[in-house]
Amino acid sequence: MTGLPDFLIIGAARAGTTALHSYLRQNPSVFMPSAKEPNFFSFEGEALNCKGPGADYINNSVVDIETYRALFAPAPANSICGEASPLYLYSPKAPERIHHHIPQVRMVVILRNPIDQALSHYLYAVKQRIEPLDDFAAALDAEEERLAAGWQPLFGYSRFPRYAEQLARYFSLFDRDQFLIRTYEDLQTDPQALIADITAFIGADTGFRPDVSSQLNAGGVPRNRLFQDFLMKPNPITGLIGYVMPQEMRWKIRDRLSQFNLKRGVEMPPRARAILRDRLLPEIEMLEHMLERDLSAWRT
Repeated sequence: MTGLPDFLIIGAARAGTTALHSYLRQNPSVFMPSAKEPNFFSFEGEALNCKGPGADYINNSVVDIETYRALFAPAPANSICGEASPLYLYSPKAPERIHHHIPQVRMVVILRNPIDQALSHYLYAVKQRIEPLDDFAAALDAEEERLAAGWQPLFGYSRFPRYAEQLARYFSLFDRDQFLIRTYEDLQTDPQALIADITAFIGADTGFRPDVSSQLNAGGVPRNRLFQDFLMKPNPITGLIGYVMPQEMRWKIRDRLSQFNLKRGVEMPPRARAILRDRLLPEIEMLEHMLERDLSAWRT
């Protein structure tokens, strides 16, 4: 397909896309760039000047087609090529850009309970040391002000998981059979079955079974914030390591150390839950009708 991907994992954020990227890359018939989330279709041709904490995630996105093609240049002949950028589901401009460049592409979508997803996104930002507020409800209150100031979309915690609105943009341009839509619960319950569904859907080797024992990119609250700052923020020591160690290896070591420093099982603050239910329950109901799937467990 002219050096462009055969499939995309378009979302949702905090719904296991990092794990899927890792599992699919193990399949010899699949090629995915080692660098996840190029975000090309979200920002093609744009001059990026994102503000606020963690802005480099947006500002370092691929914006030109030749650089994007180059990501797939190392792919072996006859491999199935893909990439994972969960921002594509959220991005209003991504569907039209994808349709323009690769109208026959297959797209994988993993959806997570929007209320749980919003908390997970907040905890991820806390883990990365880019969320300055310790109170999730206060962060929800600050959404509009932050986004108006040019902060990256991640900080729109209750905007990100509006799946019905987002999928409607795709369904207006693409045939439904170009989408494989599953839930985060499917990934948690039987990852091998989900991987088998995806590999069959994208036309890859369905006989290969990846190692799915690792839980990648799990969230939590740092036990020691100074240590988390050392891991996540630029400093002379990590800068020196960067001269002698490849980025992908550095990130693996950083993330492994970070996991030991995280406290799991963080409860949703009651006021934050009330805010999210008010904002997101109508979305869940619309999604049920759109997908013709019972999502009542997400509304309890």
